Amino acid sequence: MPAKPLLVTRKFDWKTFFAKTEKLIKFASLSSIAPLDSTRWEEIVFHVMKNMGEKYKGGDPRWVAGSHAPGADIWTDRLEISAKSGKLVKGFLCISSYRLTRFSDLKAMKEFIDGNGKNFDVYLCCARTEGRDGMRNYKVFSVPAGIVEARKMKWGERISKKNGSSMGWHGRAQNGVEVDIHKSMSSQLWIKIPLRLCTQVGEVTIAKNLQGSALSKILN
Repeated sequence: MPAKPLLVTRKFDWKTFFAKTEKLIKFASLSSIAPLDSTRWEEIVFHVMKNMGEKYKGGDPRWVAGSHAPGADIWTDRLEISAKSGKLVKGFLCISSYRLTRFSDLKAMKEFIDGNGKNFDVYLCCARTEGRDGMRNYKVFSVPAGIVEARKMKWGERISKKNGSSMGWHGRAQNGVEVDIHKSMSSQLWIKIPLRLCTQVGEVTIAKNLQGSALSKILN
């Protein structure tokens, strides 16, 4: 299914989305010292979409927890979403994606990345950073799915310096997007997107003394 026009994602009410998302990130942070992982992030996005009245084929948004299916994680009639936890590294948003071991060569992998593997409209990413004082910061970004175009990238093989064997492939696009396919990790796809291509939806900071603090209070 082709992604929807970029205009559709821009017209989405991101202000309301983040106001509700911020509440759930704070709630999750108060109820556990553990940082948000990808599953909890998907759960937050699902409940926010549901609360906003978004529908999928007449019912609630679709989310199959723990399915590990490639591509979309959450479906609505308006948007199909790939929800990702990520990291911020030297001006890039870094996220992991699907495994590509089912494909025998790089050409087939590229065709999947740009074809059936792109069954969503937008990456919705929650990137975490930790401060020296224990402060935990979450930044939420939206990135159009079309920002990654594998067949238009310049590709090269990653060669081991120890034995000269192939470790996978590296691709780079003119817009600065980079991808790596790691053979040692079941040919998992890793994506680096320049922050200038990402739209920051919002930011939440949780003080160290608040992380997990609700657990003690609930026992009193």
